[in-house]
Amino acid sequence: MEEFDLFADDVDDVNTIVKTQESLFDTEQRLGAMLDAMPIGLLFHTQQGILYANNQACSMLEAKKSELVGRHFLDYIRRAEFLDANSLLMEAFDATSDALEAESVIDGGKDPDKLIKITASRLPWEGTPVIQVLFQDITVQKRAEQSLRKLSITDELTGAFNRRHVFYEAEGYFDQTPPPPISVALLDVDHFKSINDTYGHAVGDAALKEITQLAHSFIPTIASCDSAMFARIGGEEFLFLLPGIEANEASKVADDFRRSLMRLRIPSEDNRLVALTASFGIAQYSTKDKNFDKLLSRADTALYEAKSNGRNQVVVAG
Repeated sequence: MEEFDLFADDVDDVNTIVKTQESLFDTEQRLGAMLDAMPIGLLFHTQQGILYANNQACSMLEAKKSELVGRHFLDYIRRAEFLDANSLLMEAFDATSDALEAESVIDGGKDPDKLIKITASRLPWEGTPVIQVLFQDITVQKRAEQSLRKLSITDELTGAFNRRHVFYEAEGYFDQTPPPPISVALLDVDHFKSINDTYGHAVGDAALKEITQLAHSFIPTIASCDSAMFARIGGEEFLFLLPGIEANEASKVADDFRRSLMRLRIPSEDNRLVALTASFGIAQYSTKDKNFDKLLSRADTALYEAKSNGRNQVVVAG
């Protein structure tokens, strides 16, 4: 009887072990399904290579799970981003608590690259160091952020920087001690109301856009000022912000642009070509200018003088 009881106990133990193994297998299967359902890429990674990749990681890296195991995550990172991504992973292997974050780029090969956000942290496992690498595609998000930023700093009609942004940039120079040499070239399109009245607002708008396009192609030619900006600050009023340039040189820049502007021709609906001219007022920062508004006011006075003297000319503030 005792032998039978012992045998029964053995059977019970075996059944328990089998059930435990089945439970563990089931848990592993469920966990794998959960990880595969995650909307972001997940890798378990040793310093030598990938141990595990979920479905989203396979999709983003365009590889099967069997192809990823043993490869290194850095194999998929764009060459220009390699060192930064490698530093992040190495730091994660050495870290003991906080997750580390960075942005990087997956090399798309013939397809577009993917901008990704990486979160890496070391897992509390004994033995060989293992990190968890989470990554998600933020390409669309970044593109939307860039679009919103562009909308916030540019003029909607022309694409030139807007008044708020150029004022913000200019005040940054005034915050320096002492402020660097800086000049402004304020320009106003001559007889712009007459253009609108004669040819219509569509031609007037086209003229403002063409002026901006001309300025964007002209700015790179200003060899002495690699941080020049062009902004629309009023209806037909624009501004060149010229850091590091003194008034005499700014006057030459403005006159070169004035001559280029005179060669523009804007087509009208009746097939006539509309010529443009502009008047310019130049002012250079002086110690009397407590802020950018003061500097701009002196440029505006010079602009008024240019218009009073017959327009289509450049006047430097005294």
